[in-house]
Amino acid sequence: MMLNNLRNATQKLHEELEKENLAGKIISHEISLEDYKLLLLQNYIAYKITEAEISKFIPACKLDKSDQLAKDLENLNVDTSISEEFQGKFSITSREEALGAAYVVLGSALGGIYISKEIPNCPNLAQISKPYFFNGDRDGVKSWNKFVKELKAEDFTENQIAIASKKAQETFEFFGLVFRETSVIPQNS
Repeated sequence: MMLNNLRNATQKLHEELEKENLAGKIISHEISLEDYKLLLLQNYIAYKITEAEISKFIPACKLDKSDQLAKDLENLNVDTSISEEFQGKFSITSREEALGAAYVVLGSALGGIYISKEIPNCPNLAQISKPYFFNGDRDGVKSWNKFVKELKAEDFTENQIAIASKKAQETFEFFGLVFRETSVIPQNS
């Protein structure tokens, strides 16, 4: 029941975010190196902040997307200090909220696998080193499957489901905020 409610509560937001996201340019093979850097930076900010919040309430949850993104951004000489501007714009106050946010963060692994397969087909990304984030590794899918199994095994009250669903929506909204408000790629000096 929890999983279906999370899916239904976020479906529209998920579709809207996909339309706004630069990842579509990877799928169409039209992404420039600068847009790729921006896409990584946007994801780094969103994942860094959401993962830190989730970890406060679900410490056993494997959350390493921001670490992978940090390595890619370092390889591309992109300054990540802009992430500090988003501190405090997303927070989690309970395990139920953490489950809702984790649904969004862990669920993104499925799309990441698909996107990773298209990177070699992007002419403007031919010179980048093998990505850490869009790496095609199935570990993220394993984490997602484990999360889903745990959700299905637990009984939740309607109130817990409502709290988790609201936070899942807020998580998608936070990603959208980061994507809209981060449009410049600062360079390391």
